[in-house]
Amino acid sequence: MTIEILRPPLPLHSEAMADHLASTALAELDGEELAGLSRRYDEAVARADTEMALLTRPFSSRLDIPEYYRYTGLHVFGWFLDREPDPYGGAVLAMHTILTDLAERERQEAARHPVPPEHIVERLHRLRPVLARLAELPVAPHGAPRGADLFRQAAADDRRLLALRRFCGFRRSDKHDEHIFIRAVQACELTFFMIRLAARKAIALAGADRAGQLFWLSQVDAGATLLNAIFHALKTLTPELFLGFRDATGDASAVQSLNYHLMELVLYGYDDRKAETYTRFGHLGVINDPRLREFRSLEDTAQEAADPLLAEAYGALERRLLVWRGRHYGFGRTYLPNMKGSGGTEGAGYLKRFVEKTGLGSGPRLDDPDGLLSGFAYR
Repeated sequence: MTIEILRPPLPLHSEAMADHLASTALAELDGEELAGLSRRYDEAVARADTEMALLTRPFSSRLDIPEYYRYTGLHVFGWFLDREPDPYGGAVLAMHTILTDLAERERQEAARHPVPPEHIVERLHRLRPVLARLAELPVAPHGAPRGADLFRQAAADDRRLLALRRFCGFRRSDKHDEHIFIRAVQACELTFFMIRLAARKAIALAGADRAGQLFWLSQVDAGATLLNAIFHALKTLTPELFLGFRDATGDASAVQSLNYHLMELVLYGYDDRKAETYTRFGHLGVINDPRLREFRSLEDTAQEAADPLLAEAYGALERRLLVWRGRHYGFGRTYLPNMKGSGGTEGAGYLKRFVEKTGLGSGPRLDDPDGLLSGFAYR
């Protein structure tokens, strides 16, 4: 189900900047152009020009932004979700917005050719069930509202949705197929956040509200289903198409994703095998907080519950997550054969080590350290 989002006008200077960035291969910007964009960011912050600041933040030379976050523009999603009364529903709405935008771009690309390329036709075919899943997804217990309700309510005049469409997802190359890569990464980030929220709710309800706990376990399962569906669409990006723009992405590696590591922490507990990774990337160092080593994970909660229905629900979602981890590893093996990962890891070999999730340490319930586990994470 696709609902067209109306587009209220942007200020002319923001509109022009968004058009410029969308039509530019960012990897080809020279030092003078990058310095100018960095100055534009500082000026926008000084005069409280939110839209220009969102557009130009990834180019700031003053801010210490990991390359992954410069590439993905996740600060725009953080800004959006901070203004949502229900962050879970907000993440569903944000994902629908960017994937609708992606589908429109793919249709435009198909229309440019006398005979639409087969991989574009297949991509559109695979995006449709992802959008349908989002429309049917309940965002609160008892079946209402669902995603489609949120889309209808927001379609009238929400300028924040325009920011998600226009202020992030810029390509570093001139290759059309980079669009699905960026949007798929952003959609996965939103799903990691949704899974983390749902898992924490399920943990909090353990022993107090069985129906509520089962609902949020089903939402974790729905998130795992979404991850697999997103990867299914992403695989219309062949290794040849991927390598056409990979070098332009530089060091923007998903191993730097704080949302991903926090999701795994909430699901399985602290993973000592990742300690070196957390240390190597400064923004991940927060996960080495000693309190997080004592976190009571969803896996702990499921194992402690003497309830066959809860055990069955957890087993189902874990099988789906295992499929996704296997696909993630398979993606690395296919698209980065005998190559280093862009984050300095051994590529597919790094992913393979984390397919299995047994024997991870976690323990008593933990209060949020600085709200780390509650918010959408970006740097």
